[in-house]
Amino acid sequence: MPPVQQNDTFGGAVEHEADSLQRPGIEGGRSGHVRRENACLRSWRRLRSHTVRTERTNRREFRLYRVARALGRVAPFWLLQSVGAALGVLFLLLASSRRRTVLSNLRRVYPGRSRLFRLKVAVRCAAHFGRISFDFIKWNQVPAETLDRMVTCNGLENLKGALAGGKGVLALSAHFGHWEVVAEWLAAHGFPQGLVFRPLENPLVEAELAAARTRLGNTLIPKSGATRGILKVVRGGGMVDILLDQKSDLEHSVIVDFLGVPTPTTPSLAKLALATGAPVVPIFSHPKGTGYTFTIEPPIVGQADDTETTLTQKCNDALSRAIFARPELWFWFHDRWTPRKRRSTGLEHYAD
Repeated sequence: MPPVQQNDTFGGAVEHEADSLQRPGIEGGRSGHVRRENACLRSWRRLRSHTVRTERTNRREFRLYRVARALGRVAPFWLLQSVGAALGVLFLLLASSRRRTVLSNLRRVYPGRSRLFRLKVAVRCAAHFGRISFDFIKWNQVPAETLDRMVTCNGLENLKGALAGGKGVLALSAHFGHWEVVAEWLAAHGFPQGLVFRPLENPLVEAELAAARTRLGNTLIPKSGATRGILKVVRGGGMVDILLDQKSDLEHSVIVDFLGVPTPTTPSLAKLALATGAPVVPIFSHPKGTGYTFTIEPPIVGQADDTETTLTQKCNDALSRAIFARPELWFWFHDRWTPRKRRSTGLEHYAD
């Protein structure tokens, strides 16, 4: 997954705090305050040294990325996928904190299933995401003819019917299967999407990835201030792909069931659907040999009595059905159920 983007506002806040710490120590002439001030400044400088990226780091990462792309051009899919799957499982075994997150999530969703069942899902999940991390290097370079040959679509009539309404489409997806391949196949067949994305810290790699993701006609919508970009595409009769399975802070969420667990979920997708009248079309994929197959489900259309909460629940129900059918294809590594903030909701048991 992409690294967290540097937040300049945070850096400025730390700098301001460091300045305010400096004055009492100097003006008061107290050595204890000066020592504490110096310790704080040293900590701040260490933080800055880790968060501010250098051009040298960017170029080193860019060279590694170009080597990976070159290997992706010549290596067959089966080799990339096999190596990726093996490394994914190795990561699960070595990264103890990530492994704890995966198993904790599985216990929450499958409390009545055996430990062996949960371990099998964890291992298969790690293998799957290792696979798609490696084969994406090749998928974003192949011609449309390869997509035709190796990717199968079911239910395209559902998407055509939804677009025929003229109000645009909100494609509902998740970190499930291989959503990047789905976006490429649809664009190659005349159904380009607006893809909401978070830019990488490395501008050199980001430019390459952006070119790869838009080469068949898709467009990119930066996550920061995405609402305006999404509305522009939808009101123009286009389609926007939205992944609804990420953690949402409690203050801006509705509490609805997800995988049978009350879960804070952003109502943004429901708000957009109710405001624009655009249908929500669930799309889910899974591996098939070295390729993939995906299904476009009938649209979820907001009704007159729907609220943000009820429509969000319908969307989560669609996600849950797909994940329960193939649990190993969902990203259990994501800490989905630890809320960012607590609020008085009567759900104090939620984070237990």
